[in-house]
Amino acid sequence: MNTIKNMKKLVISSFLIFSVVTHLLAIDEKYTRGYIMEPSVVNTTDHETAMSILKDKVVYSVIDAQGNIKLYSAVIDETDIELKEPPVEMPELQKLGIYGTFGFDESTGHIYFSRYDNGTKNYMLYGSVLTGEDKWSRPKRLKIQGLKGFINTGSATVNAGWLYRNPGFSGFFNPTLAQDGNIYFSGDFSTGHGERDIWYISPLKGNKWSIPQNVGAIANTDAREDYPFVSGDSLLYFASKKAHGDFDLYVSKKEGGQWQQATALDPIYNTSSDDYNLIGTDNVLYFISGRNAAKGDDIYRPMRINIGEMLVLAEPRPLPEPEAVFRTFPWKLFYFDFDKDVLNPEFLAELDELYVVMQDYKLDFDFVIKGHTDERGSVPYNERLSYRRAQRIYRLLIERGMPASKMRIEAFGKSQPEVPNAVTEEDHARNRRVEVDIVRTAKEEAERAEMENSNTAPDVIVTE
Repeated sequence: MNTIKNMKKLVISSFLIFSVVTHLLAIDEKYTRGYIMEPSVVNTTDHETAMSILKDKVVYSVIDAQGNIKLYSAVIDETDIELKEPPVEMPELQKLGIYGTFGFDESTGHIYFSRYDNGTKNYMLYGSVLTGEDKWSRPKRLKIQGLKGFINTGSATVNAGWLYRNPGFSGFFNPTLAQDGNIYFSGDFSTGHGERDIWYISPLKGNKWSIPQNVGAIANTDAREDYPFVSGDSLLYFASKKAHGDFDLYVSKKEGGQWQQATALDPIYNTSSDDYNLIGTDNVLYFISGRNAAKGDDIYRPMRINIGEMLVLAEPRPLPEPEAVFRTFPWKLFYFDFDKDVLNPEFLAELDELYVVMQDYKLDFDFVIKGHTDERGSVPYNERLSYRRAQRIYRLLIERGMPASKMRIEAFGKSQPEVPNAVTEEDHARNRRVEVDIVRTAKEEAERAEMENSNTAPDVIVTE
């Protein structure tokens, strides 16, 4: 039996099982016009990162303020390009010691991931096999050509003609599995271009893997490249810090069997904050972004908008009489029914009023949309519910023409009740709210700081 041919045959189906794009249109290009990038409903106040696809789910890491990491999974909702609630903890998967992303082959049940290796004092590639419902075999380190031994920290070793730096300087990180069976990953090796580069290994006979190969200067620079994802073997997505020190998303297309020079994705994906870890299938796309600085890194996904309707809504509309109602920020409004994130219809008129008032502030201020719940229910559930409520107002304001870049979302759950220790249903209802507040733009804050720090006294003219 030809082991390598059989391995390749089995691995080839890995991405087909979730229909990764293999035709002309790149997955990112499907969501540029007519979409905005929206935070997912599964985001929490902690940091979401390191996403991978496992069957019909997205598995991701959540890092809390103490640095603790937990793995969660959420079912893919292709209709809304969303992740379904509630996310589920993955304790059995976490026992594998997965660090970062992973690649999964559903046809064989094999999973490939990075894990800390006590013997080498480094992060190495491991494999495991799904043996039952959420049960995995004991992890085994992959047999990669050129990895026969390590020596002292910081030294260079030559194994089978391949150079790499040892403990603390190199490692295998954030692997992903391509349709042709290759495992792509990031690593900082002395034969690379600088910091972490994108590399790949190929399957060989006897459950072995080839010497790591660098994808070359089409992607790698002297800056850090990381989080590779291969779509249909013809599109290599990755993140790079080469532009301005924060991660941006790039794509390289394979033509004639060769990867071409990578280009940055559309600005809808890349901001002045970190944008990385793009994954996708025929029908969905997700990535991690830190564009909402108040919350840290979150999962983002495309949301369809009706451009025609937005253009109509964005046209000048009759203003309400200014003396009719006088409101100031923070604007407390939008009471919701118990356990719901749907805005009660009677508050839509007030939403229009808010939108009009926001026009007077948006040049000098940004807006924070804060979600709250009543005090019933668990903390994690209420954090997600409050986020969905704030997200609902965020969407409605975008539909009316408010730029998404002027707003950010914060979720407080039940931590800041309007009526503490509420007893009556009326008091509970007052706690189920969204508040919209104003904050100075970064430019405005910089100008104010410059004025306050200035040591130049104003000129004084004395006259008699």
